[in-house]
Amino acid sequence: MSQKKQKITRIEQPKTQSRAEQLHYLAQLRGEIEEEKPQLNKKKFIIISLIVLALLAGILVYSNYMLDAIENANLDHRTTSRTLLLMLGRDPEVILGGSDAVIDEELARVNAWSSIFLVARLAAIVGLIAYGFYAIITLLQPKRRKPNRSFWGDLGIYTMLFIIAVAMAFPLVFSIASSLKPLDELFRFPPKVFPDHPTFDNFSDLIVTMGQSWVPFSRYLINTVLITFLGTLGHVIIASMAAFVLAKYDFPGGKTFFKIVVTALMFSGYVTGIPNYVIMSKLGMIDTYWAIILPAFAAPIGLFLMKQNMESLPDALIEAAHLDGAGEMRIFWTIVMPNVKPAWLTIIIFSVQGLWNTNAATVIYSESKKTLVYALQQIQAGGIARAGQAAAVSVVVMLVPIIIFICSQNQIMETMSSSGLKD
Repeated sequence: MSQKKQKITRIEQPKTQSRAEQLHYLAQLRGEIEEEKPQLNKKKFIIISLIVLALLAGILVYSNYMLDAIENANLDHRTTSRTLLLMLGRDPEVILGGSDAVIDEELARVNAWSSIFLVARLAAIVGLIAYGFYAIITLLQPKRRKPNRSFWGDLGIYTMLFIIAVAMAFPLVFSIASSLKPLDELFRFPPKVFPDHPTFDNFSDLIVTMGQSWVPFSRYLINTVLITFLGTLGHVIIASMAAFVLAKYDFPGGKTFFKIVVTALMFSGYVTGIPNYVIMSKLGMIDTYWAIILPAFAAPIGLFLMKQNMESLPDALIEAAHLDGAGEMRIFWTIVMPNVKPAWLTIIIFSVQGLWNTNAATVIYSESKKTLVYALQQIQAGGIARAGQAAAVSVVVMLVPIIIFICSQNQIMETMSSSGLKD
């Protein structure tokens, strides 16, 4: 009996020595990975995405315009827009001469269209959010390998991930939608997720309020960016160097020192606030940027994460580098740091979130050295009259940490799956 010949797929070994490509090649040989999908043409995808987003934005703007026109027509029959008059079949030549009144029968016909425009506006908002997230994720995601799963397995996993994503994205969507609500909609009960009449007045009022302060808004922003950048950079460098010594070298007191670091993880910033203030006061650094930057260098979470990741690196790798004549600094920067990329990317996210959101009110007293969060919190304390600005403040404060996390998460996941050599 003749057996059916199976199709033979040629698998070529990658010419480069990248760890990720070598693992991919071995997985293909074992049959764990199916053939990859064609690579995404990003230029065409960007063009298509811009066209789709422009169409959805046009539908949103037009539906908002028509809803406002219908509302004005209900309030005053003589403030009817020309678009409504054309919809009612009025003579275009007469309409061009000026607006005209509508009768009750025509107004009832126009009101019947309001539900259609409401649905169109809701669909445009949902489409903009959904397709916007889809486009961002598609453009930022790295080249992925398709696992060998069944269709129902993929469907179950993606359904569960979609439910979790909706639950986690809802607070963010609600905060952004609240910042676009007029003041009367912010206090409406029961509250609505999306505004009926979206506006950017809250952001413009926030800019006006910040412009009227004694210190310019740009000064608060520069202070925060400077503190965040220097604090994060120093934290990553110092934690990485200290973790390299603790993980790969034995010296007296090394284990005891690491136990102290682990113990320090139990204390929050509120507990260490008084010791930090006393130390900075003794050093004469109160009311300076260093009162925030120096304590950020010594955050124990960075040293702990870096040491745990560096211990997974084989000692033979470092010994081979020593035999090749590499110095300690070269080994650290060219071998160790690239292999623990997930750790220092995670440290960057934690450090930026902590430093960006600090108000530093206990160690900085000069108004010209205050941070952006402190200035925004003063606006939030303005009461009911500034509720709209407070909603805009929430979006501004969380914008930078979210952008950094979105830009770093794919690199973290890809590096975790492809790096980390073990004996």
